[in-house]
Amino acid sequence: MSKKILLNLIAMAMVGALSAKDKAEFIADLKSTDDAVATAAAQHLGKEGVKDAIEPLGELVKSNRATGVRIAAAAALGKMDTKGRPTTILREAIEAEQDNQVLYTELLAILNLKDVNNPDLDKAVTYCEANKAHDRFVADVVKRIRKAFPKK
Repeated sequence: MSKKILLNLIAMAMVGALSAKDKAEFIADLKSTDDAVATAAAQHLGKEGVKDAIEPLGELVKSNRATGVRIAAAAALGKMDTKGRPTTILREAIEAEQDNQVLYTELLAILNLKDVNNPDLDKAVTYCEANKAHDRFVADVVKRIRKAFPKK
């Protein structure tokens, strides 16, 4: 067997081993002290829409972890294709958020969820209108949310 074929087989086996991780392992990785591991886990769980990860992602987005980790958790929540709890978690996070980069992602996640019948969507937007309107990026997303989902 040629060296090239052997290297390709080894690479495929490594990819297979990585993809063999189950959702419970990715959820556990959210608690990793390694920001890269936690970020990768959040991204994977969001991409896969793992509903069991909603609460752990919520804990992560509301934590005092690095900005990038919290952004990944917020973005993952916005990909859950679930009404209710993700919007509520994001509203809670928005009301406590000090970093406008994370806040911007949280708002984009709420926009993506399209949870129009959840009063937490309006509460989050109203909070930002009253407290974060000075940030042009936040103000832009708030405007887009109001356009897509006008107040009732």
